[in-house]
Amino acid sequence: MPEKDWISSYFAPLARSSGAAGLMDDVAEMTPSGDAPVVVTVDAMVEGIHFRADDPLASVARKLVRVNVSDIYSAGALPTEALLTLGWPEQRPEAELADFATAFGHELAVHGIQLLGGDTVKAPAGLFLSLTLTGVCQGARPVRRNGAKPGQDVWLTGQIGAACLGFDALGRGDKNDRWVYAYQEPRLPYADIATLVARYASAAMDVSDGLLGDAAQMAKASGCGIEINLENISVAGNSRDLSEILRLTTWGDDYQILFSAEKNKRDEILSFASASVMDIGVVGEMASDCGLKAIWRGEAVNLPETLGFEHGC
Repeated sequence: MPEKDWISSYFAPLARSSGAAGLMDDVAEMTPSGDAPVVVTVDAMVEGIHFRADDPLASVARKLVRVNVSDIYSAGALPTEALLTLGWPEQRPEAELADFATAFGHELAVHGIQLLGGDTVKAPAGLFLSLTLTGVCQGARPVRRNGAKPGQDVWLTGQIGAACLGFDALGRGDKNDRWVYAYQEPRLPYADIATLVARYASAAMDVSDGLLGDAAQMAKASGCGIEINLENISVAGNSRDLSEILRLTTWGDDYQILFSAEKNKRDEILSFASASVMDIGVVGEMASDCGLKAIWRGEAVNLPETLGFEHGC
């Protein structure tokens, strides 16, 4: 099927915003957001790296949206409009493209996102996907990674390591394992996390490349240190084995939110989280000495050389 037919058949019906012009133009008009700042993020997913070749295409579509929404939430913003780049391999049947488009459209609707446009090409090898997503800040400015101060609490949403266990299960050929969903379709915090971050966080980021590595990145950006109490982290499977906890906290694909906040805001944050039925807890503290320190049962831990997924060639 020619590229123009892919667009008209599968993606033009998803582009309902007037600014998308039915995907018949090379540019789109973004929706004004008044005085609220707008943030933008982009994430790519490559077959064999970010998802398995045999993962259901509907799951891949949902994951593509969610990994970008996670970035928007961490800035204290809510997602609004998207651009999709799709590199489709010739060996994949059109029925899979239809599955992808249906799930993609549904996931956009769940998050209130309008598709504005993008690009589609035929890929010579595996499936390639990239989504550019905008978001409207819920506060006066986006929350960055670089605002944490020594002595502030370190908060974390949700559970860490479920995607790792799901990937392990798929490697064993066990597609029915209860953790597979977390690898194929990560569960994000509720959208209320954007308001919580905007209201209380001094620094924030999503946990995508491994909790410990991402924590170290937030501390580095803020020019201070960070101490993580491993016992306070909710890990998938509730392991109490230190080596397993270190494996799970350095693997990645969790898409939870890590943020710092003043200690005197702890009760307010817990009250907000309770009202929103949000799983959240204090897992550490920002420190004066630079670097990452992990604590287990009151003692400092010898950390692995690699703290998370490292991008590069």
